[in-house]
Amino acid sequence: MSWQILVAISVITYSISVLLQRVLLKNDKTDPVAFSIVFQLVTGLLILTYALIRGFSIPNLTPILPNLIFMTVLYGAGNVFIFKALKAVEASEFTIVFATRTIWTIMAAVLFLGENFSRLQFLGTIFILAGVALVSWQKGLKLNKGTLFSLAAATSFGLAFANDALIIRNFDVPSYLAIVFIVPALIIWAIFPKSIAKMQPMFNRNFLKKLGILGILYAISAITIFLAYQVGRNAAQIAPLNQTSMILTVILAIIFLKERSQLVRKLLGGLLSFLGIVLVG
Repeated sequence: MSWQILVAISVITYSISVLLQRVLLKNDKTDPVAFSIVFQLVTGLLILTYALIRGFSIPNLTPILPNLIFMTVLYGAGNVFIFKALKAVEASEFTIVFATRTIWTIMAAVLFLGENFSRLQFLGTIFILAGVALVSWQKGLKLNKGTLFSLAAATSFGLAFANDALIIRNFDVPSYLAIVFIVPALIIWAIFPKSIAKMQPMFNRNFLKKLGILGILYAISAITIFLAYQVGRNAAQIAPLNQTSMILTVILAIIFLKERSQLVRKLLGGLLSFLGIVLVG
């Protein structure tokens, strides 16, 4: 399967998963940290099951131990930031701001993976930032709590993807992703042990059903994007192309979640960021 098809699958499943996350987090009783732990564990266990069926394998970890530690910190913090952001802002706004993770991935890919970055890609970066600024404009450029959490999540995941690109050069993708989801979740749980008391609302049948669907979609999205890198070997190109999920998510949020406040501003911001993504890619 070509890396382009793998990226397309990742884009579609990720876009749907963001909407489902927003639906689950709309409930005032859903704690973002507790949700982050449960979500990562559910997704990680689903991926682990798949990895065990196809053959779980781990290479010599000594050479990449610093990268694994970095991965744990970035994904642990990043997932908490994501769910805090989705608790505070609409899915469409979060998605556009989260698109800035492309910038961090490109910077890291150029500095640490030896990939190229052209003037055209620099122009694309400016367009992405302009799109984010437009979405964040509320009677002047004000970065509210939700926007700041979205930017923090973008930084964490942008750097994490470049770090992952280095690790998975010699690592089975499903086996690695099982670690990516499970280990950070357990560490967050150890840091916030009282979160267990806030997990109770997530264990009703309806919530668990939606959470299971979310875990499957997110697992497919994660596996396919990393398989795309193993085939294409170009994080600076694949990361921006993966951001086309931004436009799809905004459209789906408008249609299904009725997120139509500041519609023109969102669409213009999304269009600017999308143009930037095309130039960067």
